[in-house]
Amino acid sequence: MLTLAICVQRLTIAVGNVFYAFAIVFFIIDTCQRYRSGEKLFLSKQIKRYFLVYVFFALMILPSAIFSLNPEYSIAKYIDYFVLRFLVLIMLVFLKIDNEAIKKALIFFIAFMAIDGLVTLAERVITQAPRAQGLGDGWLRHASIVATIFPASIIFWISRRKDIRHKNWMLFCAVCIVFGAIASGTRSSWVGILSVMPFVLYQGAKWSPKKFFALVTILICIGGAIVATPQLHQRATSIVNITTDRSNGDRVEAWKSAVVMVQEKPVIGYGILQGGKVYLQSYRTAADTQGLGHFHNIYVQTAVDSGILGFIGLITFMVYSLWMFRRWDSPYILMGFCAWVGFIVVGFFDYTWGMSAAVKTLWFVTGCSLRLYDDA
Repeated sequence: MLTLAICVQRLTIAVGNVFYAFAIVFFIIDTCQRYRSGEKLFLSKQIKRYFLVYVFFALMILPSAIFSLNPEYSIAKYIDYFVLRFLVLIMLVFLKIDNEAIKKALIFFIAFMAIDGLVTLAERVITQAPRAQGLGDGWLRHASIVATIFPASIIFWISRRKDIRHKNWMLFCAVCIVFGAIASGTRSSWVGILSVMPFVLYQGAKWSPKKFFALVTILICIGGAIVATPQLHQRATSIVNITTDRSNGDRVEAWKSAVVMVQEKPVIGYGILQGGKVYLQSYRTAADTQGLGHFHNIYVQTAVDSGILGFIGLITFMVYSLWMFRRWDSPYILMGFCAWVGFIVVGFFDYTWGMSAAVKTLWFVTGCSLRLYDDA
């Protein structure tokens, strides 16, 4: 049920939340039954420490919810961000299911995103539109999901573990996901995918030199195709264009104003998701041609909304997440590490922490990685 919720949220958040609610109800019932039967729920020291760091992060954000310009709205968002979405990880950690079931859930989600990639590519080819949406309706949300789940597909394929089945299908899924990202025209997904490749290639060279060279060849071919296609080449080069490309330029202008806003409310900020409203009312300059409603950057948005306290909490938690997944000799640990790298990088382009589907995907991959590693 949880896996269906994670997949369906790509199609529609509303239906995905229905499946998610069912997953929570079933989890609570199962946990209560296990507790009443006398079963002891066990957590490894690693996961206990991780939960403590997460609580620290949540507490650092809490003042900005309580003392927000709109406390009712910010507190509701706080509960959604730090409790409801985090239940994905809690369920995966506590569910009494075996290693194989966790692996199948992760592979199922990878396959779903591969189908999404093929649909996106087909839509682009058939409609000849500059960008395609595939099975979903949000380009930036798709970018974060892709950057988070893509590494797992490649790592499954390149790993030398014998218990991973259908490895060649995982390579096919990875290519489909990349094609979908290219067809969507979402530059942040391209950067997110590229950001994880050095880590995958580094460890892949140790596991399988043959697959390492095959992967490099595939990347060169895809890169060559982008360079040879004028529309895609222009889209790629526009990533660093902050003058004529107003999608980039307006964000930079908003970030400049954000610096002033942080200086005026440095400790706890304006409140969760209140900074964008204040920006439009009082800090937007004529250089921002679109009038951005938020800062399109998880770090800037957090600093404005939750001040220095919230920013410290966010960075501390991100750094600890990367540190926890530092032992790359295990493919499952590398999956978790790369999922966080992809999420962190895409966060430079949009407020990924505010995207329900993106954050749930992150917790899903994180939970699967921890379970697969602990049970290995």
